[in-house]
Amino acid sequence: MTQNTPKVIIISFLILMMQSTHSFADNLLSIYKQASDQDPQLAAARINADAAKEKPNQGFSQFLPKINASADASYTKQDSDFESASAPDGNSTSPGHSIQLQLIQPIYNRTNNRSYDKSKLVANQSEIQYQLSTQELILRVANAYFNVLSAKENVAVAKAQTIAFNENLERAKLTFKVGTATKTDKLEAQARYDLARASEISASNQYEISRQTLASIIGSLPDTLSPLKKQIELIEIKPKDMKHWVDQALGNNYQLKIVNETVKIAREDINSFKGNHWPTLDFVANANRSSSHSSTFDSDLVNTTMSVALQLKLPLYTGGLTSSQVREAQLFHSREKQNRITTQRNVILQTQQAYLNALNGRQQIDALKQALLSSESALDATRKGVEVGVRTNLDLLDAQQQFFSTERDYRVAKHNYLITVLELEAAAGNLTEDDVVSMNKLLAN
Repeated sequence: MTQNTPKVIIISFLILMMQSTHSFADNLLSIYKQASDQDPQLAAARINADAAKEKPNQGFSQFLPKINASADASYTKQDSDFESASAPDGNSTSPGHSIQLQLIQPIYNRTNNRSYDKSKLVANQSEIQYQLSTQELILRVANAYFNVLSAKENVAVAKAQTIAFNENLERAKLTFKVGTATKTDKLEAQARYDLARASEISASNQYEISRQTLASIIGSLPDTLSPLKKQIELIEIKPKDMKHWVDQALGNNYQLKIVNETVKIAREDINSFKGNHWPTLDFVANANRSSSHSSTFDSDLVNTTMSVALQLKLPLYTGGLTSSQVREAQLFHSREKQNRITTQRNVILQTQQAYLNALNGRQQIDALKQALLSSESALDATRKGVEVGVRTNLDLLDAQQQFFSTERDYRVAKHNYLITVLELEAAAGNLTEDDVVSMNKLLAN
């Protein structure tokens, strides 16, 4: 055994400690629960969906009767100046007031019908938008959560490298003093240590940024997060058929559903404006009571009138406004259909990319697992070479660095793979809280 062996054990223990401090730690599910309560984006989407539920109520109100009441008071003063001597001049006053009630019950109004249908589409679209926001929250939480874990892996490797290169620097300084090493050896050791320190500072900074990113979602800074279990069976993509996932996306993707609703709304706008060409039929009832007092005759006059009628209105000419509005709505409808094609193509591409990324991520994990075994074997061989004098301490440091970096890449690849699985489920429109629960079981809770 060499002097490096205890240091290797210490470094490995350091990494193990950094990865195992998950007692009383938050896990993915608990973080998601916090985000569901605290995330302002999701709250805004929920409020918007609740507000949109009022649209059908507003649309239905157009079918119900409208009752209006009005009242007025008047005061009339009249001066009379007669030219005839037999008719004396004089003046009179006539104070009065009146009350009117009117009831209008729509019987047929094509525009109201179309507006009501549109209001239901708007409410449904807002609810779909909320479901999309829920999916987006899951992805944001998962990305932020696993980014913290990945950043922590980088910090662990950076610290391990700093410790190892610092030991090598001290040894180089000592051997330089006794004359068994050159100044170049000492400068090279110093350069490696300085680079390791810079990497550690950068890794620590990135780790803190990742924690702050997660805090922006849940409203508070997380303490410790549960890491992945060391031995886990990763979630598999089933089925491994790209066409299946694309078909799922075309039927369930929320972005595509929202655009479909937009196309339907645009079509209802056309029908609504066309309805302005159609006649309307209303039942109208009026009641009026008025009273006035004549000072001339010193008498009161009270009138009460009631009437009912069927009121038919037929717009004959509106200066071309209605026809222009119809043409404009038709163009907007055509625009939304083109937007739907664009969204559909983007959804297909997004799903294909997510599928290939997940498939490639799984293969990368297998490759890194084999690379980790090879790096570990190379490290053992290099350590033995140092013991017999055929390899140098720098060779050992390089082997250690390769091993730690490969182990980090292996763990980070698992994090990235799990994120791509969630992205694939989201593209297919299947991502729910159940997926968070399933993924949470992979953590060392």
